[in-house]
Amino acid sequence: MKRPDRLTDGTKVYWPDLPLRTKISRVLEGIGELLLTGGVILGLFVGYKAIWQDTVVADQQTVLAQTYEEAPSKFLSVKDVSKLGDVFGQMYVPRFGDTWTRLIGEGTRWHPTLNEIGVGHYTGTAMPGEVGNFAVAAHRGGFGGAFKEIHTLREGDRVYVKTKDFWYVYKYLQTKVVQPDDIDVISEVPWGLAAAEFGGSYMTMTSCTPIFVNTERIVVWLELENATSVTPAEMAIHGGN
Repeated sequence: MKRPDRLTDGTKVYWPDLPLRTKISRVLEGIGELLLTGGVILGLFVGYKAIWQDTVVADQQTVLAQTYEEAPSKFLSVKDVSKLGDVFGQMYVPRFGDTWTRLIGEGTRWHPTLNEIGVGHYTGTAMPGEVGNFAVAAHRGGFGGAFKEIHTLREGDRVYVKTKDFWYVYKYLQTKVVQPDDIDVISEVPWGLAAAEFGGSYMTMTSCTPIFVNTERIVVWLELENATSVTPAEMAIHGGN
């Protein structure tokens, strides 16, 4: 037994021995430290993806789109699109900001379409201006987050799609959050769209949600309103949408 300590009033105090650390407790402590470290690393990674990488890649995608504005001949004609990554169009979404623009490439693979180009066209769906459903996808978080603000689209908004020959104006209809396997949202007559009917010309924008969680999909539907050879600025001058 340990020699007792004596308090100032003469009272003897026998302090109990501290329990020895067991092997299990040491293992649990190690696991706890690893989890804490992993949480810190994950937080830093999310911060990097959300702020630094998104900003850099978004700027790169915007600059790429502007090079096509300056040289329209670089766009492939819609009828000549044949492989993944073929660039045939450009999107402008005023709701996302006055300078927001992205190219549209064929296919929805991360590389080379979503990660480098920005917006991808679901192969097999309609092309811009056609009867059916022109469906596209883009990231919300990471690799430029082209559709980061997709949830802000609302009644009265327009999305402009430029191809080699025409401008197409789509007006906002509806937003819906669905499950990843609800693929009929991009069908010719979109499932879930209240106003959908055969013979309509629709556009569907899709992305993952919530940002960086990606357990569901956010869908925005629009309807073709106009097809013209003039720019949105020229349309505005003449009183168009």
